[in-house]
Amino acid sequence: MHNGSMAKRGLTGNEKRVLYGLVRHPVLNDRELSELLNVKVSTVTAIRRRLRRADYFVTRRIPMMNRLGWELLVAGHARLDLTQGPQIVPRLREALKDRLPGLFHVAASADHLSFLGFARDFTTARAEVDELRQTLDHGRLLAGGDVHLSAFPMGLSAAPIFFDYSHALALAFDIEDRVSPRMERAKVGDVDLTRKETEVLKGLVRYPELSDKALASRVKVSRQAVSKMRREFEGEGLLRTARVPNLRLLGFDLYVTAFARFAPASTLKARAEAFERLLRASPTFLLVSDESEAVVIGAARTYEQFMTLRSALTKHFEERAHLLGDPTIYVGLTNTTDILRNCEFAPLVQGVMPPELKSPR
Repeated sequence: MHNGSMAKRGLTGNEKRVLYGLVRHPVLNDRELSELLNVKVSTVTAIRRRLRRADYFVTRRIPMMNRLGWELLVAGHARLDLTQGPQIVPRLREALKDRLPGLFHVAASADHLSFLGFARDFTTARAEVDELRQTLDHGRLLAGGDVHLSAFPMGLSAAPIFFDYSHALALAFDIEDRVSPRMERAKVGDVDLTRKETEVLKGLVRYPELSDKALASRVKVSRQAVSKMRREFEGEGLLRTARVPNLRLLGFDLYVTAFARFAPASTLKARAEAFERLLRASPTFLLVSDESEAVVIGAARTYEQFMTLRSALTKHFEERAHLLGDPTIYVGLTNTTDILRNCEFAPLVQGVMPPELKSPR
């Protein structure tokens, strides 16, 4: 990760506006973004290239695997053995290498690990978590306790914000940004793909920064077909482009992951107001919830900001009898938290296998 002069001097006004625009509107080209931001096209292009070279963001394509029949989103956490010292993260990275493809987001600090993944069913989810547990145990990386798993049946869950960093940047850059989370349950297994569509989807996810033309040559499909399929995937909500910013370079000191359980009487509908308050007030970029529990990932500029938000939001949830016990919250410094897998779905989509015979769309 580069630490150039931009990181030391901070971003200019135009750089903040362009970065926010890139994150908020990731599918717009430079000309469209320049019109929206009222910034010259050449300026948008120069800033985008400069920010990308300096590792201020990476581009990802996120397939909503539930639409293809992956029924569960899994979230988990574990305490790591502090006595292993600074070698624990490199050892963890090596232990996970080319394994556990269902886990698309893994973050590790010196004393804890958190992860997200998709699974076809509960049996598959448990098998993957058991393999993770054995991997950690074999490497002597686990502290006392176990790997804790939360399994969210996507048909009974809502994901109103899923790796969307635009609101976090709006708060950081003092940009007005309205947040209206939609607590709608996710669709499951409602999209079927032909073999050609499957290969294009895999290519789009694996090479998120390639143009349609460049990708077409890799997957041996015409550019027109790639463009058409990409637009269909995006229109159906199967695929979303996301720009993932570098939180450390943007001045966020803390990386926060929270797991909460809810009282039986607290429903998704009843919690909608509390979730809206949470998203409006805090730099949150992921929220997934079903009727019994939720996982939240976000950031904070300072520990004081984190404690103020935590106190206010916990009070709000407790006053309305939403929570069942205290949430489990992990706080790590961004400069010592390694994102071992940063919203990386390429290994996961390799497991998508369409039926041998499928009629064209």
